[in-house]
Amino acid sequence: MSQTAISRSAPTLAAWLHAFTFCLSRSRFSVIVLIAGLALLLSDQGRDVLTAYAEDNKTARVALAAAFWAFSIWGWSRLLLDVRYDELPSCMSCYNWCRKWLPRLLGASAFLVVAFSAYQTDQALLAWWALGGFAVFLVLVIWRRPAARKLASLLSKSSGASLRTLVRSLEKGDIGPESEPPYANFRDMLGIPGRDSRLAGEGWELRALIALAMFLMFLGLAALGNIVPVWLGNKAGPLILFFLWGATWLPLGSWMSYVADKHGVPLISLLVVVSLVSSYTNDNHEIRHAEGGKAVDSRPSVTKALNAWSEANKPAGNEATPFVVVATAGGGIRAAYWTATVLGDLHDHADRFPQRTFALSGVSGGSVGATVYRALLDVPPEQLRTRCPKGMMDCAQRILGNDFLGPLTAALLYPDLAQRFWPMPMFPDRAAALEKSWEASFDEVSGDDRLNGSLVALGDRAGAPSLFLNATWSDNGRRIVASNLRYAKNNQDETESFVRSNDELAVLGYDLRLSTAAHNSARFPFVSPPGMWKHEGKIAGRLQDGGLFENYGAETALEILDLACRRFACPEAGDKRKRELQNIIPYFPHIEIRISLIFAAAVP
Repeated sequence: MSQTAISRSAPTLAAWLHAFTFCLSRSRFSVIVLIAGLALLLSDQGRDVLTAYAEDNKTARVALAAAFWAFSIWGWSRLLLDVRYDELPSCMSCYNWCRKWLPRLLGASAFLVVAFSAYQTDQALLAWWALGGFAVFLVLVIWRRPAARKLASLLSKSSGASLRTLVRSLEKGDIGPESEPPYANFRDMLGIPGRDSRLAGEGWELRALIALAMFLMFLGLAALGNIVPVWLGNKAGPLILFFLWGATWLPLGSWMSYVADKHGVPLISLLVVVSLVSSYTNDNHEIRHAEGGKAVDSRPSVTKALNAWSEANKPAGNEATPFVVVATAGGGIRAAYWTATVLGDLHDHADRFPQRTFALSGVSGGSVGATVYRALLDVPPEQLRTRCPKGMMDCAQRILGNDFLGPLTAALLYPDLAQRFWPMPMFPDRAAALEKSWEASFDEVSGDDRLNGSLVALGDRAGAPSLFLNATWSDNGRRIVASNLRYAKNNQDETESFVRSNDELAVLGYDLRLSTAAHNSARFPFVSPPGMWKHEGKIAGRLQDGGLFENYGAETALEILDLACRRFACPEAGDKRKRELQNIIPYFPHIEIRISLIFAAAVP
């Protein structure tokens, strides 16, 4: 006699709590996938993504993916609770009520949170899709078994083996107060026949075929996420990709949950321990090198670049020349888009803006926008006019208007998540996927692979703005700056001006791609991982988002202006310096996503 047949108790509060927590723990991965979806859909970023899907006329795709996700959450929790475990709750009526209604509650919650998030973002069509899916879900889960039994009775007269298998899978009774779970193990639960049953002509039941198809789909998505995350992310988008991941990962997660429960293994605790132990040796976030990169010592010094700027901006007489250093603040992809918009507009309407601008000092998203603008300056002018006939601003907006969360999500959910539980670094870095998505967008719009090119090479073009991309050195909390210029150690003025700044390329010892240099400044916690570099095969340090030190790019910009006022005569300089040195009027435009202080009229 089974344990469930002899163990009975009254439905007390303690018995109800035991039954509920028992069902919840067996459905742990369905619950985790649901909570992850709730957090995503109720976040500002998730709502932005929903809006973007609606603007791209992809509402139906999102709705179908969400339905797949919701039905998978319900289905796998339902199947796991249909297995007879060794020690079931003693109150069978409590257990069966929870066993019947908890999967329904989980699946219904998935539909309702999609509808609520869509309502919050004024996406009425998606909200109605989700509510329609909720209604269909209720009909299916409440009336499916009576309908299935009626269909089974109609098919029972057939002698075909495949139909007999289908009839057997349909002949399932409702969950009553004293019902016992119908399946002895995971294999029976899926409906995979044993050897004797196969010899008797029995085949796999429908749910086994569905589970196999879902698992194969998971393997296919995982392969694409490892090999071509940019393509996968661009095709699916972040939210659809999350729904597909959550739905197709549950077959594997449910099997792991079943095995752990059968053997008394604390699965979640074990996974946490494996992840923590692996984190000491599995860092796969090494900062990418530039292909065919140049020696970092070949960069011109800041003083030499100031001299080149002086030659390109010689005044006719001794009048003061505008000297522009732009600082652009962080704020994610919005800050990147806004920075590129402002710089592009200045480029289009202030004739000598690029010539007058000595440096672009950026932080986080501002660095990405500044880097895109600076890279566009090196695209051949005729090619740029052909590819971007509306001007620089339109070109920059088209580059940064694409979806970059999709590739990042693809790399995060597949290679990067797997790497967290593997002790040695072997899976692709999700940071590289984000950088490659920027490169692909730049190439698609401009027809040039410049964003994949060398940061050091920017120093080859005199009279064009230099980049100063600010990151935070995680090990000591100091500012570390990636630039196509170097700080001259044998120049006292430079040493004094940049005494609190660290030269990123000198510290790393190698050249960077433009996309990587921008990303190092924009490694926002949890979205992008800290970038790691090695010396002699050992980890030498890590860096993170520049906003963790200072979010405006102002510190570095002021240091540049300090050195400029040593090299040139600024307005407050004495008469002697004004007579002997080139006179400049420093301009310090600051670009921020909320407030923009741009003095375009002062840049003749």
